[in-house]
Amino acid sequence: MTLSAPLPGSPPAPPGPRRIRLGGITALAQSAWMGFPLAADILEPMRTAPAALRRWTQVIRPRRPAGGLRGLFNREFGIAEASFILMASFFTSAALGAVRQVLFNAQFGVSAEANAYYAAFRLPDTLFSLVAGGALSSAMIPVLLSARQKDGEAAAWRLVGLVLTALLAFMAAVIVIVGLFTPFFVENLLAPGFDAATSRLTVTLTRIMLAQPLVLAVGSVATAVLNSRNRFLPTALSVVSHNVALIAGIIASGLIPGLGILGPTLGVIGGALLQVLILSPGLRERGGRISLAFNPRDTRLREVVRLLIPNGLSVGVNYSGFIVDTSFATRAPQAAGLAALYNAFLLVGLPIALLGQAVGQAAFPRLTAHAEAGDWRQLRRTQATALAAAVALALGAVAGLLLLGRLVIRILFERGAFDAAAGDLTYRVLVVYAVALPAYIATEVITRGLIALRDTRTPLLTNSGQLIGRIVLIAVLLRPLGVVAIPAAFALTSTLETLALGAVLWRKLARPGPDVPPAVLSNEVTS
Repeated sequence: MTLSAPLPGSPPAPPGPRRIRLGGITALAQSAWMGFPLAADILEPMRTAPAALRRWTQVIRPRRPAGGLRGLFNREFGIAEASFILMASFFTSAALGAVRQVLFNAQFGVSAEANAYYAAFRLPDTLFSLVAGGALSSAMIPVLLSARQKDGEAAAWRLVGLVLTALLAFMAAVIVIVGLFTPFFVENLLAPGFDAATSRLTVTLTRIMLAQPLVLAVGSVATAVLNSRNRFLPTALSVVSHNVALIAGIIASGLIPGLGILGPTLGVIGGALLQVLILSPGLRERGGRISLAFNPRDTRLREVVRLLIPNGLSVGVNYSGFIVDTSFATRAPQAAGLAALYNAFLLVGLPIALLGQAVGQAAFPRLTAHAEAGDWRQLRRTQATALAAAVALALGAVAGLLLLGRLVIRILFERGAFDAAAGDLTYRVLVVYAVALPAYIATEVITRGLIALRDTRTPLLTNSGQLIGRIVLIAVLLRPLGVVAIPAAFALTSTLETLALGAVLWRKLARPGPDVPPAVLSNEVTS
């Protein structure tokens, strides 16, 4: 996430923009359940926004509108209420994600159709996350709030129109280019291990799914508008709607002869349309009117773009790793390798998202407050407490996955075309993933400690190094270990990344240097 200059009345900020980039494994874990990372990207701006910005959004909060469901839909929520609503939507969506995967496995199992679907989803999902997704909200909300505060509603709606026009134009151009080169991308980068027929199917499904990021681009702008006004109920409902549409598409495949894998593929598009339908009131509220206009010289539009670029780069490093995993999985000797990898990460992804998000976000405001106040003793104590709590919870999750993982796989996934052999392979992959679960979750907490010290470069560098090391290890281990090489490389490099991040954070906390910011927020930031 990136934060720009504070609003009037806030404490003086140091020269230059204050950039905070968040995301990482937590967003990827949520993406596995919900189809795209959203909940954490919404909660992060709420929890990490400057104290003055949070106070301002609460002070200007108007009376809560009456009027039944419509009034609730338009209601502006406080931080605690919004956090509860969004977390509830995440849990609901996670449950629906499990149902979705149960139905998908029963219908398609580890077939060539399933492998083509898993591979095809990577490109549109990555494209959307790079260009729009939560990164757009993080970049747009500060500028939108500033425009509304300084120049009124008309200026804010003008910015919305400019961003929407530029985003749609850019996304459409990128989709056309990617669509033209999809065969090259699939055959050489994404799924080089597929046979000719599966590769052609992957190309077809990818091109169909490329409509999703274009539709969701509209939803991303609407999400930013709604979140800037503390209206989180539509966003929460849109999160849940994605899996509802996918489940409908999978059911349709079983009911309509010949539909096959096109059912869930069209469900992806239907989910995007349903989300935009739910979010679209955000583009028409309070008498606002959007006029599509293109003006690349607009100062505020340039500010949004400037903030969006580093966010997209950070997200891109993470998502590139999962494209790498998919590419190598298609070359593994096990036919069920890609399906096993996907299903195993579903199970390990839930504790990553919940524990990493819960502990990291709960600790971050206090870490920031102590860092800005120069209270190093409290900063060290809070960091150590949060890290210890996260690791303790992670150890419990590891035990649960190791003891109950095979049973859960049997109950959830083993039916229809997903047989016991695929379940055994999924469990082997899950065990390797789970062993390093404390490292994944600790990284979320340690990274927030570095961000509290305004160090965003170190996490980006270590994440990039982790990706490079992951590629090398998989290439070496794939032949002797098969698909298990992929989680093994992920676990090992993630652990090394955690140790590197921890060493840098320990050095900074032990001897705060001149790069540590002065006290500008004091005790303004609270949890």
